[in-house]
Amino acid sequence: MDTNSFTYQVIWQGVIDFSGVAPDYTLSIPGFNPANCVFMIIPTRAQDVQSSETDGSGNQKSYPFVTTAVGQVVVRRKNPSASASTIGSTVAAKGYAIRYST
Repeated sequence: MDTNSFTYQVIWQGVIDFSGVAPDYTLSIPGFNPANCVFMIIPTRAQDVQSSETDGSGNQKSYPFVTTAVGQVVVRRKNPSASASTIGSTVAAKGYAIRYST
């Protein structure tokens, strides 16, 4: 990241863990605004990184589905429009909410 043209601040960080029977996460993050913030998910375990495009466990190793709003981030195991039989993500990852400005 080139910080010569902008600054950033981590305003939230925490574990997003779908490796067990975890529910969806609804995170209340004061100061989060999609207009000047991003939410990132970074895998923390090697087994959560897909080995290739033909890896049959792709859905389990996919990043969770994220929606953002002012003051809130919702992280779901799978796309809410997916069928009930769709396998959701089983990743354990670190989540970061970052505010940036130019």
